[in-house]
Amino acid sequence: MNVRAWLSPVAFILAAACGSSPMPSAPTPPPSPVVQPVPTPSPAPAVACGIERWAVKTLTDPDAIRVDFGNVIPTTVEALNAFPTHCSDLPDTRAFPEEFRVYETTAIVQLTREEEDHDIHVVLVDPADRTKTIVVEVVDPACALTSPHLSLLTQARSQYQTLSPLTGKTVRLRGVGFYDFAHGQTGRSQSCIELHPVTNITVTTAPATACGRSALEQLLLLRDDCRIRKSSAGGR
Repeated sequence: MNVRAWLSPVAFILAAACGSSPMPSAPTPPPSPVVQPVPTPSPAPAVACGIERWAVKTLTDPDAIRVDFGNVIPTTVEALNAFPTHCSDLPDTRAFPEEFRVYETTAIVQLTREEEDHDIHVVLVDPADRTKTIVVEVVDPACALTSPHLSLLTQARSQYQTLSPLTGKTVRLRGVGFYDFAHGQTGRSQSCIELHPVTNITVTTAPATACGRSALEQLLLLRDDCRIRKSSAGGR
C-alpha cells in the first residue's frame, strides 16, 4: 500500500477538523486627514470713479503740470457766471484758457452731497446775488493717484471732512477752472464753468463782496483791498 497516498486524505481530514489558523495580516493604517482648501480672498473692489473729462477733472491729464498754481485769481460767483459759455461739444483734453488757471472766491455753501464718482458736489451761491451759483467739486484722492498735484487734492478732501457740515456757511475756496457738460446738475453756472478740483477750503465770516456791485466792480474792490493791505504791511 502506498503510504503517501494514504496520508494525504488523513491530513486533509485533520486540517478540516482542527481548523487552520490564518496568517496574521498587517494593521490597517489610519486614514490621512482631509486638508480643507483655503478660500482665495476676493480682491478689494476698485474705486468707482468718473468718466467724462475725468483726467482733466482730477488733474491726472498730461497738461495738469501746465496749470498756473502760482497766480491765484480772486473772483466772485457772479463773475464766474459771466465767463465765456462752454456747455457742450467739450474735448477730453484741457483746452480752454480758464482750465489752466486757479481761482479763489468767497461764497455761501448752499448744498453738499457725495456723488457716485466719489466727488463731493458743492453748490456755492454769490452773497451779493443769490440767483448766481456755481458748482465746485472736492475729488477723492483715490481717483487721482497719478496726479502731480495729489497732495493738494488730499489736503482739500481732508479740509472738507474736518470742516463739515458746511451748508449755510461762508467759505473761501480755491480751485482749478473746469468746463463741464450741461447735464442738469444742481447749481450749474450760466457759463458751465466749475472749480474742479477744489484745492483749498477755509471757513470765513468775512463778507464775500459789496452788495449791489457789478462783477467788474467787485474784482476792482478786491484788487484795491489787496493793495491797501500791502501798504499797511509796509510794502511786504
